[in-house]
Amino acid sequence: MGQRFLRQILMTVIFFIACASQAQAFSLRLSQQDLNQMIGAAFPQTQQYQGIEAVFTEPFLELGVANQLKVEVTLTANRGEQRVKARAAFDGTLDYSGEKRTLQVIEPRMTDFEVIEHNLKQDAHLLEQVKQLKNKPAPMILLLDLKDLDIPFLGNQMPKSVSIRDHKLLIEF
Repeated sequence: MGQRFLRQILMTVIFFIACASQAQAFSLRLSQQDLNQMIGAAFPQTQQYQGIEAVFTEPFLELGVANQLKVEVTLTANRGEQRVKARAAFDGTLDYSGEKRTLQVIEPRMTDFEVIEHNLKQDAHLLEQVKQLKNKPAPMILLLDLKDLDIPFLGNQMPKSVSIRDHKLLIEF
């Protein structure tokens, strides 16, 4: 009877250790729709690029595979009194910075550009300059600052990895 009792205790301890180790490691899967609802908090964003002040608003993400994604934004380009507003699409690579706890698009390239409105009279130099950015590297686009997320059950846990799998964002803790 003593061995049977010890075996039951040992099995109980192994069970609790297994449960405890599994409780510490978990993952979140966010759909494209979920992520699109969350990223609005990081916008608008203003960046300086080749003498142009670019303001990104109204983001929409399309998650691909192997950390590739597409970001569509309303882009307002300003230089002096000139202004061009367009809907622009960027292809890029998802990157998670554990140090900064940010999710960003690195090496984005503008793939599509459609003018919505502008205030250009005769000199359309700004419009031509913005169109020339097509298929060229652009500055990083911040998608999400994980420090701003308020998920009580996470506490201060930092994700170990963030990736795109099967058109979903996978965050592993």
